[in-house]
Amino acid sequence: MVVTDRLKDLSGFLHDGFTSILAETAASISANCLAKKDQIAIGVSVNTNHFMTVKNGLLKALAEPIAISDTTQLWKVEIFQYPGRKIISTSDVATIFKNK
Repeated sequence: MVVTDRLKDLSGFLHDGFTSILAETAASISANCLAKKDQIAIGVSVNTNHFMTVKNGLLKALAEPIAISDTTQLWKVEIFQYPGRKIISTSDVATIFKNK
């Protein structure tokens, strides 16, 4: 995700909500890779911890599974700012499988 002026709050920094959106998106995409043909994975909970503010750059998300079952999953998502690969936040994202 590229940090643009449209994603910034009134103080000129990236609004923290966008890192939570990016984290849930990364976890949901990853979880859907594990879904059966008749299922879809959806996010049900996001807990995000922010470590630094961001004014510009490119953000990348890395989602790793913590616990996977037939119905629920827990993902750890780290958000990095480039250039420099600085970690700006971590999130725990819970997803569930629902039938389509």
